[in-house]
Amino acid sequence: MSLEPSGFVVLPEAIAHYYKSQEGSPLNAIVLGVGNENLEVAVFRLGNLSGNSVIARSVSVSDDLIEGLTRFASGEALPSRILIYNGKEGELEDVRQALLDTSWDEHEKTKFLHTPKIEIIDSNKKVLATALAGASEIANVSQIGTVKKGYKDEVLASSAYQKEAMVAEEENVSEPDEEVSAKDLGFVIGEDVAQEKSQAFPQPTPAVAAEPEKPFFQKASPIGFLEKIKLTAISFLSGLRIKKEGIPGAPSRQVWSVGLVVLGLLLIAGFIYWWFFPKAVVTVYVAPRRLEEEITLKVDVDAPSPDFSERILPGEVIETEVSGDRTKSTTGTRLVGERAKGTVKIQNGLATAINLSAGTTLISSGDLRFTLDKAASVSAALSPSEPGVANVEVTAANIGAEYNLVKDESFKVGNYPKAEVDAVSLADLTGGSSRDISAVSEGDAATLEEDLTEELIEKAKSELAAMVAPDKFFIKDVIIAEATSKTFSNKVGDEASNLKLTLTLSTKGLVVSKQDIFDLAREELKDKVSDGFVLRDEQLSAEFELTDESGSEFELEGSFVANLLPEVKPDELAEKIKGKYPLLAESYLTSIPGFSRAEIKLKPRFPGRLGTLPRLPKNITIEVSAER
Repeated sequence: MSLEPSGFVVLPEAIAHYYKSQEGSPLNAIVLGVGNENLEVAVFRLGNLSGNSVIARSVSVSDDLIEGLTRFASGEALPSRILIYNGKEGELEDVRQALLDTSWDEHEKTKFLHTPKIEIIDSNKKVLATALAGASEIANVSQIGTVKKGYKDEVLASSAYQKEAMVAEEENVSEPDEEVSAKDLGFVIGEDVAQEKSQAFPQPTPAVAAEPEKPFFQKASPIGFLEKIKLTAISFLSGLRIKKEGIPGAPSRQVWSVGLVVLGLLLIAGFIYWWFFPKAVVTVYVAPRRLEEEITLKVDVDAPSPDFSERILPGEVIETEVSGDRTKSTTGTRLVGERAKGTVKIQNGLATAINLSAGTTLISSGDLRFTLDKAASVSAALSPSEPGVANVEVTAANIGAEYNLVKDESFKVGNYPKAEVDAVSLADLTGGSSRDISAVSEGDAATLEEDLTEELIEKAKSELAAMVAPDKFFIKDVIIAEATSKTFSNKVGDEASNLKLTLTLSTKGLVVSKQDIFDLAREELKDKVSDGFVLRDEQLSAEFELTDESGSEFELEGSFVANLLPEVKPDELAEKIKGKYPLLAESYLTSIPGFSRAEIKLKPRFPGRLGTLPRLPKNITIEVSAER
């Protein structure tokens, strides 16, 4: 026997209908269905359904309800009454207490005229609401009543049925007056039941008269995704068994059924993809808290183990040799040129001969100095008018054109008075010249050596760092370098436009255990780490300088620097923000200490209300990064 469902009952609307029958006025409330994984929210204003929504449950029921109510955000205030159903009594009481503790005024999109009243719908009322909804369609029942009999309540559709129910307890077996056929019960054989004329069932007189209202038993009204799939599948199976004559040329019922099933399968596939496959990357940017502690420590190559109290760490020395060359332009200058030369006549007015050695100075009237090229002997004067004379070659003491003097220039000779001994140029003194040239200065050599040394030390750092094992910490700022070879292309003072230096350095570096240096840093900073923050190894850095070296011990001065980040547990955070809209998730993330901003990347990004974070926490990747 194949049966076709004729309709279904929507629980929120059944509850609204029930409360109207009991209270005598249309329901104005929020009906909240509590499930294991979802919450179903329906808003009724004066008995009319304003909308309903299904929200995946998270840790906070109040946050989930607020999320659902934001979907109905409008200028009107929400009903100040919340009815809870569909859960165990203990669970419903916990939900009620959680909602009572919620501060509704803090949320802009959930406006209530006053603090909402929270009520629990027990299982009896839910059964009565369902029975009333079905009976209102079948028998036009508008109200129900209960009669207590022993410990058992019987729900009656009308007062007319009460008497029949009581008689049925005494005589519950009777023989039919005549044989009842299957057709009398509404079944047909070999035909479509839909073509049979519906039989009129006797309608009992309702116990309480009520104003006519729209039948609550709805037909073909969508109630949700899964209910649609179920009804479509049933219709398809029924269509395969029951043939129905249709309009000639129109698609058969099987064609329509197949189309609906295909559509249903597509919807199921889309739902599965939307639920299981979307992924999200949530990057939380926080402002790090900087800690710095100055410290003096020793690295002892011969120490067997660390001593944190004395700040002594065992270490080792690694060595490498680096070489290179560098060229720079010279900045020094030097004056070069030729000296003026010529011949002078020395006149001796003394009564005795004089002997002049090579290099004797002759001073001109302009205070320019010349020297004798060779020694000379000048005879004594024969008379005051006839002095002794001698011709000698002279050369200017310095270079320069200013030493080019004209003929008959008078000179003072050595230490002799000019009135007794003098000299006169016999011809022009010529050949003097000068010019400035580029030359190597002391500063050029020193700067070039300093620059090349720094370059080679950086090269040595790279080579030494490559020699360090992953579990070791290389103190890169402590490099001991010694020049083993140094060659300049020119000496200081040489004429040159460029200076080249070739340098070779022997370098040594210090290496300690990475675990030891981090443990020492934690020991020094442990009292300064605030609650809610965590000290991670990747956020630690150390800067040291060598202050003293004595045998196997190296004394260092420097500091530990730590950028503290908030303590965030990615798994717990993903669990709390799963299924939420990005704005609500970001609002929740603001509770993280030091929160600055958040970036949420959804892949793929669905439009509208489907654009939530993944429903599965494992599909949410949480990253915490320091704000720069």
